[in-house]
Amino acid sequence: MGGARVRLAFDFVDFSSICSNCSNNCCRRFYAVLLPEEEGEFSESSFEIPTPLGCVRAIGSRDGKPCPYLDEAGRCGIYRNRPLDCRLWPVMLYYDFKTGERVVYLDLDCPAASEGRIPRELIDTIVGELKKLVIDEDWLKRYTLAPWPNNLAELCRLRP
Repeated sequence: MGGARVRLAFDFVDFSSICSNCSNNCCRRFYAVLLPEEEGEFSESSFEIPTPLGCVRAIGSRDGKPCPYLDEAGRCGIYRNRPLDCRLWPVMLYYDFKTGERVVYLDLDCPAASEGRIPRELIDTIVGELKKLVIDEDWLKRYTLAPWPNNLAELCRLRP
């Protein structure tokens, strides 16, 4: 599934109203890992993140600097075309190396997530789409191993 098609499947995800007054802006603190099919689109602004299984490419915060797509007002300049990782966060899909399952987490480093301000219906709809997502398992393993704070709450497991 190409990057644009993946984005279209998750086009309903809009955290802009939830995030609009956040002073703890994720785009100032974190990076977003790109799907292999998104890498070409962001080749000029992406960088490598090493993992034990090989590198992944990412955009976003790096070396204390915010994401280059973040404007002065704290809004995303590519919001309609943002990568899947940006689109879904604070929902994250990881690989469980012990069971082979895909695990959906909520990242509690997001204030809206930790404070329970993300509507459960929206999370459930995202999980429903993640169940249908065709994604490269080798990439998902590297994504899971990319360094991250991992303040995660498990939402569900998707069996292979």
